[in-house]
Amino acid sequence: MTILGIKAAPARWISVVLCLCAGLLAQAGCVTNGPGVGVGVGSHAAMTNMAGDGGPAIDTGWPFWPRHMRVHPLTQFVEDRRTGDLLIEARIEFSDGYGHPCKAFGQIVIALHDADSEQFTAQEIAKWPEDLTDLELNRVYFDDVTGTYLFRLKIEDITLPPESELRAIFHSADGMRLRDEYVIPK
Repeated sequence: MTILGIKAAPARWISVVLCLCAGLLAQAGCVTNGPGVGVGVGSHAAMTNMAGDGGPAIDTGWPFWPRHMRVHPLTQFVEDRRTGDLLIEARIEFSDGYGHPCKAFGQIVIALHDADSEQFTAQEIAKWPEDLTDLELNRVYFDDVTGTYLFRLKIEDITLPPESELRAIFHSADGMRLRDEYVIPK
């Protein structure tokens, strides 16, 4: 049999055509009209930057970008074993649009506030900004076992209120702003 001037056995041509068709189908299956198309729950088509202007977040094309953040309940006051100083072990967990834990890339600010509603003020008692765009710091802070970022916050020279609330605000590199707060048990 001769096809396009090349002699070959019919069985070989059938396998070549099938391989070409399979390759084209595989390639067509990888192409979408944009991120989140046909994905359902994790679609970022309706995501906003939460900055108050209602504009969309920058589309990273990565469906596993953080969409939720929480100050994890493992956050606690601890005593530093080496120095005896009181610390806050703040654990921050990020999750993607599917609810799965993920890493984050952006700036985070963790602040300590008085949680007593009678004495509540907008002023923070202490603040710790961290840069998670620094890949080395990002790696150091991320705890693989819990899937959270662990920040050991020094609270020297700070008078703690009766109830302490930790607030975290994350400014993602894609424009999202995530926030959460947690009252730390004593």
